[in-house]
Amino acid sequence: MSERIFLEDIAKPYNVSPLGNARTWKILYPEMEFSLPPLIYVVESQIGQQFLLGREKSGRAKFNMVRYLAQSIIPLFLEQLKGKDLFQYLILREAYPFDLQHAFGFSSHYQHTLIPTAFIIYKDNITNEINKYELNTYQGNTWLIPYPILNSGRIIASFLKDRFQHHLPKEVYLFTLCGSGEALNCIYKECEKTGVELIPVYSQCIFKMSESLKFKDNPSFSVLNQGSITTKLFFEKASHRFQEKLMCSVGNFEESLYNPIQYSINTLMEMMALGMDPKRENWEGWSINVKGDDFQKILAENNPSLLDYFKESWKE
Repeated sequence: MSERIFLEDIAKPYNVSPLGNARTWKILYPEMEFSLPPLIYVVESQIGQQFLLGREKSGRAKFNMVRYLAQSIIPLFLEQLKGKDLFQYLILREAYPFDLQHAFGFSSHYQHTLIPTAFIIYKDNITNEINKYELNTYQGNTWLIPYPILNSGRIIASFLKDRFQHHLPKEVYLFTLCGSGEALNCIYKECEKTGVELIPVYSQCIFKMSESLKFKDNPSFSVLNQGSITTKLFFEKASHRFQEKLMCSVGNFEESLYNPIQYSINTLMEMMALGMDPKRENWEGWSINVKGDDFQKILAENNPSLLDYFKESWKE
């Protein structure tokens, strides 16, 4: 097994937010087994850490966390975006809470103006075909694409391939809250073909996807995966939070927003499958009241083995 690499080994601190609650790491010419852009940013923040350690959060709490994350990231890039012809592309519905309008509004330069935004809707998750009705014009020399969970990269690569036929920007900023390095490869290829500069901005960690997905409905984003790159301190925090297990940091993100109960059940199933100790979990921090009679009734009717695994710790 190769030695684990940390951000401190390959990146340099770039800048710190005005409030001091976030900082940027700059990776030049990253060396990986696949082709990547010559420049990658990784933003380190308290809220970014909470997001990746917060499998227990869902619903409104998770939605607000994404909004706060955008607010911590954007100030770090205001100077280099100032004066540029910006255009935001929001790929729905997953990207809805990651809309950058609110975050830009905290800057005096953007307080009274809206960033032009197009909403992109895909027909389905199989063909990734783009609905044609939502956009008739293609604008901007600097495109902003906020995309919370970047696992395969196929959706964004398909989007860029289609849009570049109509309008070619100078650069594309890709913001992600939980993204893999592998996903960047196919996106970068589409930009490289046309000479468009791709500037990826990751939050907290560049993930290495697990080779075998134990849970078919969840992308396997574990900070502890060999090949995931983050700071030494955050790696230690993740090891403690997930009890040294290869727990996915986000699970099914869309489900966490729109179906918190099922998301919480799936999180418990993953914890049980990994053999995590229920007594080490802070159940008071969960968005869903897992100790409540209503939730436990659902488990008793649909997954009694899951209830048996956790019920003793819920009595405490």
